[in-house]
Amino acid sequence: MRLSGDDVLLSPTDLYHFLACEHRTALDLYSARGRIDPPDSPPRPDAELVARKGNEHEDAYRRRLIEQGLEVFDVVAPGQSPWEVPAAIERTEQAMRAGVDVVYQAAFVDDGWQGYADFLLRTDEPSPGLGGFSYEVADTKLAKHPKPYYILQLCFYSEQVARIQGLMPKHMHVVLGTSEQRTFLYDDFAAYVRRVRAHFGDVLAAFEDGAEPPYPYPVEHCSRCDWIERCERKREADDHLSRVAMMRRDQVGKLEAAGIPTLRTLAAQVPPLQVAGIGDDALESLRDQAALQAHYDATGELRLNLLPLEDGRGFQRLPEPSRGDVFFDMEGDPFWGIDGLEYLFGAVTADGGGDPASSFTAFWGHDRAGERHAFEGFVDWVTARLAADPEMHIYHYAPYEPNALKKLMSRHGTREAEVDELLRRRVFVDLYAVVRQSMRISEPRYSIKNVEAFYRDGRDTEVTEGGGSIVAYEEYLDTRDPAKLDALADYNRDDCVSTLELRNWLLAQREDARREYDAVLAPRDARPASRLSPERLEREEEIARLRAALTVDLPDDEDAPLDFEQRARRLLADLLDYHRRESKPGFWAYFERLQRTPAELEADSDAIGSLAPAPDVERGEQDLSWLYPLRFPDQQHKLRPGQAVDPATGGRVTVVEVDDTRALVWIKRAKKSDVEPLPRALIPGQPLPTTAQRAALERLARRVIEHGLEPNGSLDALTDLLLGRPPRIAGLPEGSPLASGDLERLESQVAALDSSALFIQGPPGSGKTHTGARLIVDLMRRGRRVGVVATGHKAIANLLDKVEEAATAEGFSFRGLKKSSGEGTESHYEGAFIESSSTNADFEPPEDDIQLIAGTAWLFAREGLSGAVDTLFVDEAGQVSLADALAIGGAARNLVLLGDPQQLAHVVQGVHPRGSSASVLEHLLSDDETVAPERGVFLGTTYRMHPDVCSFISDTMYQGRLEAEERCATQTLTSPGLSGTGVRYLAVEHEDNRQSSPEEAERIAIEVERLLDGGAVVSCDGDERALTPADILVVAPYNMQVRAIATRLDGKARVGTVDKFQGQEAPVVFFSMASSSGADVPRGLDFLFSRNRLNVAISRAQCLAVLVCSPRLLHARCSSVEQMRLVNALCRLVELT
Repeated sequence: MRLSGDDVLLSPTDLYHFLACEHRTALDLYSARGRIDPPDSPPRPDAELVARKGNEHEDAYRRRLIEQGLEVFDVVAPGQSPWEVPAAIERTEQAMRAGVDVVYQAAFVDDGWQGYADFLLRTDEPSPGLGGFSYEVADTKLAKHPKPYYILQLCFYSEQVARIQGLMPKHMHVVLGTSEQRTFLYDDFAAYVRRVRAHFGDVLAAFEDGAEPPYPYPVEHCSRCDWIERCERKREADDHLSRVAMMRRDQVGKLEAAGIPTLRTLAAQVPPLQVAGIGDDALESLRDQAALQAHYDATGELRLNLLPLEDGRGFQRLPEPSRGDVFFDMEGDPFWGIDGLEYLFGAVTADGGGDPASSFTAFWGHDRAGERHAFEGFVDWVTARLAADPEMHIYHYAPYEPNALKKLMSRHGTREAEVDELLRRRVFVDLYAVVRQSMRISEPRYSIKNVEAFYRDGRDTEVTEGGGSIVAYEEYLDTRDPAKLDALADYNRDDCVSTLELRNWLLAQREDARREYDAVLAPRDARPASRLSPERLEREEEIARLRAALTVDLPDDEDAPLDFEQRARRLLADLLDYHRRESKPGFWAYFERLQRTPAELEADSDAIGSLAPAPDVERGEQDLSWLYPLRFPDQQHKLRPGQAVDPATGGRVTVVEVDDTRALVWIKRAKKSDVEPLPRALIPGQPLPTTAQRAALERLARRVIEHGLEPNGSLDALTDLLLGRPPRIAGLPEGSPLASGDLERLESQVAALDSSALFIQGPPGSGKTHTGARLIVDLMRRGRRVGVVATGHKAIANLLDKVEEAATAEGFSFRGLKKSSGEGTESHYEGAFIESSSTNADFEPPEDDIQLIAGTAWLFAREGLSGAVDTLFVDEAGQVSLADALAIGGAARNLVLLGDPQQLAHVVQGVHPRGSSASVLEHLLSDDETVAPERGVFLGTTYRMHPDVCSFISDTMYQGRLEAEERCATQTLTSPGLSGTGVRYLAVEHEDNRQSSPEEAERIAIEVERLLDGGAVVSCDGDERALTPADILVVAPYNMQVRAIATRLDGKARVGTVDKFQGQEAPVVFFSMASSSGADVPRGLDFLFSRNRLNVAISRAQCLAVLVCSPRLLHARCSSVEQMRLVNALCRLVELT
């Protein structure tokens, strides 16, 4: 931001700063106007390093373009300053009109905005302003991944290019520090950028007119802001509540509303204290913290308060010292390669006596292979120490170290059993958690550097903080100066010694706490026994042998180029351990949840906490069991009927019903267990074993090792799938388009599948399930046996219902068998033609007259079902992992994949090598949104949505390929309120709402009452009738908002989350977002703004889809490029209203 005459010239950088912090925008403006002095901050050494490397990267790309024989025109002439703007602008336009291959350092000024694009690349796309060619923008960036800031720049530059050439560039490009060029679609971001730029202009104009800027709350951007010292002085001078350690911004607002505006005011409060919206325990913790900090501010004296001992928390998590104990710290370089480099694993021990620094052990790795070697060396070293001393522990501060080890074992596919063992046996001890749960200190933060004030003097190493270590390591990579490594080793050694000293200090503080509270230390739970059995290690070795055979001729460098077949073999090698990697987070989370209190589990969206009996609700009775109602406080949860676990006992609990509207959970318990305490929390159980799936992938790997990837009659459909080959259909030349809307032709092509796989993509309302059912019946008519599989029994039952309907309508009878867990379970199915069995032997193989078998992956992956069916239909394939698709595919000669990756998505829990975490449909589509005509079938007609609704869904989700069936245009809605067709936006202002908005619930209630007050709907057949509550769907992302809306509507509409309404439809749909702003979103923008959820929500509407949200959500700050793409979809919807 700078002055040009009396006007302020802006750049995309200013917009980026604005999204990060509006207060910074005000300071930048005041500085540009001369009202305040510019910041006097010394340059950060890491910033200088990044700038130098960025310039080198840009110049390297320019030289590559010249080496390719391209004419590169430099806008900045020799001897000319890049800030001679008029000359640079003129030379830019001259170069574009001359049609040079590449324009370097293109300069633009327009409507108060200025910027320099690194490169403009000529394309053959004609443009009105230039003739037979046009330009697209490319910027070089040192980073390994695209960042939102880059998109802001690229959109601005693209708009400037469009101003000159009369055509908006379709694409824009980033050349990353890895030399990879990433390409983006302008339209994927344009609506969001227009929205935030307009908001930026409004706020800037208000500041110019004297509006008070927002308060300088600490934000993530502070560490990279030159104004940080000014803002810190302001908060200190104001004694602001944000100075209180662990204080959240929403808590500041609640305290201020209660008349408690400063840290000292809070410290002076006398318990008991009550503030609306803050729990008693949290409030007392904040008051105590403020009192400690106020004391330090007044006296300069360090002070701490020890907390009462609690089982399993704080000091009780601190084990007794053991001779094999290790004190561990890691160093990493985020600028190295694509995913950064963990280059140093350092540790000290306390078993040698004397100075612990002398025991320092370092494992170094200066490239990816070295990282693996260092990781293996460290894990082997601590595993040997654990074998020698079964009571040893690894101490660290904060969870970075164990999380990094989890990442590395998945990245490199090595030492997974050993790291698993360390985690499962609770070898790691996080001293940060001990500190946080056992004491409060008079420091404003709880970093180890702050805590050190209580147990050691200041540091005297050359490197003193994390940012400095990154700079020092980058300098080592440039110079290979061993002195740099010595300095880094000193820094890491000091961190390790400090961790040891902290452990010893905490042991002394624990004794003080025991005396202060006259408490007895509870014995720690016995450490679980080792599971590193010879059988498990043998299995690990077999997987390693298969991986080695699959990758025998592949380079070690994960970034090295591979041919088509090599990529497939590496992918299969990575998939061999997919199921184990995917289950690990579930096991880790399960054991972690067992240690949490019911109150802590309230914040865990996978669990449900603080359950209590509901004395106002009468218990029920079923068979020989009681049905107990338990009430829960407002919280986001995923609990569903089925099996759960009581974390207090580890016992299984049968959940019969979850009523979010009344906040009740009904559990089933045998009458003979009536005396046992009811659970106070419920958590998910351990992940199901996937032995059959893993074995199936190993069988596929052996086939590929022995026979390669070319078709040979054995598992050819799976090798086609792995390679992403188009379907092979007898009689159809390769590359020919497949049937789409012609069902009879599609039936013939499915019947002619030649040991291959066919993807049928079914957008909302396109009749995917109906089509699948007709295809299944047609194959059975031809004497083929078919299989039906999906991720859940509900989806399987839905397709089987349609199969039975189609067979009945066609007068065809057959015999089918579905795998179930027994009568009375969700998995049990009984139809006119299909029955259930709970016995695997009934399927291995099935009786000769069985023409259809159905079940989940746990059935079809079994070796006994190999080749059991001719064609296996995989329903909801967008939610099926590639690993599972390959595991179950051995049961069939052909695969038909029914699904749509643009609707509810495949959920990934684990960390996987690149490409191996994808769903089977994501694997086939790659970066495309729809399947190409020669690679699969796209059902391009929706029989649900009016064209005005369909156009948004089609353009946003399906590359414009989805069209509404002609009769859908007849559908419409009339009422005293909302009327017509298409999409609508209801802006509802509110603040500080996270998972529930009473304001949105009230607005929806008003609109629903208007709709039901004489509203009418016209169907696709032209019939008009009155609107009823069944005609109105209200979708919300959070259970708490579902409850708020359902309570307010009191039965006047169907209300639920997106998952509940998939496959359903209604004339009018409301989509309530609940959160007030991006900063208020509790589970991240990726969840709330999910394109898949938006697609499912809006596409339920036959006539009218209504978005209800706070306007501030539409200019949420995005932390990733993908988040920008998500928010853009919502902004685009609003632009259409």
